[in-house]
Amino acid sequence: MSEIHHIINKVLADSASKEEQNLLDNWLREKPENQHSFDLKRQQWEEVLLVVDAEDKKRVFANIKNKINQDNKLVDFTERSSRKPSWGWMRVAASVVSLISLGALSYYEISDPFSHLNLVGYDLVEADAGVQKTQVLADGSTVYLNGDSRLKYKIDSESAERNLYLEGEAFFDVARDETKPFVIGLEKSKVQVLGTSFNIQAYPDDEQISTSVLTGRVAFERGEDKSLILLPGNKGIIDKYQKSIEKYDVDNTKDVAWMNKALYFENTSLSDMAKSLYRMYGVKLKFTDGSLNNLKITAQFENEKIEEILKILEMTNEFSYKIDDELVLIGKKGEF
Repeated sequence: MSEIHHIINKVLADSASKEEQNLLDNWLREKPENQHSFDLKRQQWEEVLLVVDAEDKKRVFANIKNKINQDNKLVDFTERSSRKPSWGWMRVAASVVSLISLGALSYYEISDPFSHLNLVGYDLVEADAGVQKTQVLADGSTVYLNGDSRLKYKIDSESAERNLYLEGEAFFDVARDETKPFVIGLEKSKVQVLGTSFNIQAYPDDEQISTSVLTGRVAFERGEDKSLILLPGNKGIIDKYQKSIEKYDVDNTKDVAWMNKALYFENTSLSDMAKSLYRMYGVKLKFTDGSLNNLKITAQFENEKIEEILKILEMTNEFSYKIDDELVLIGKKGEF
């Protein structure tokens, strides 16, 4: 998913290739939520452009004016009068877009928790799709990363806190230290503990961020204004679009089943199931018919191979599939 976010930034900066633009177009067509995510990103981008410093604007447009004057001096008057509008104007316009886009990219370099700028002083661990990783931290805490996830962390004796930032899914078994809170930054939210075990799911392309507690006590916060205290058997869920945070009593063992290569689906849309399969097996599912996105699935799998899962699903639901290298095409019944 981090790949599509990079492509979105390049498209908004008018620096994407034709192939990248096509990838984005396909992603936008997959489901309405993707279009909603893109619209939010574009809105944030436009807000950046609106706050460009006034002096910078004056300097930019002064340079533009000089550029136009220089171009005009180089072209004979009679030639200009008989020609169509000069391509020079388009080049100037493109240079303005590029200049402003660079400023916006700098903004994202600052705001992206995983940019090179924001990784200074931190350690980084990443798990590609289809791979689960275990990381033991300097304080004795252990982190288990699910596929398509990354974690940056700073654990040292001089800091007042143990600071981390997660994008994706991970299970944390935190070593207790009452003098140093263990703080995990998430997308516009965070989790803070002293010593406990819990699971966090916080993928950028998901509609929700969740924290499920197995032992101990967890503070789950949305922004600066809303927070929950979660105890064993509790699960906190933040809805990104509704901007809500709620607490539920659940069977937490299902939330950590991925650690044992097990998956549980209850009335889950096929598109959401596709995300889980990608994260666990590293296999991408592409739908040839958009109506299949919302097909509901109830099933459970324990340490099955991806081929076995697909065969079982094909027999019990209204779709067919075809494996094409590392891509699985999903179509209507009988299509493949």
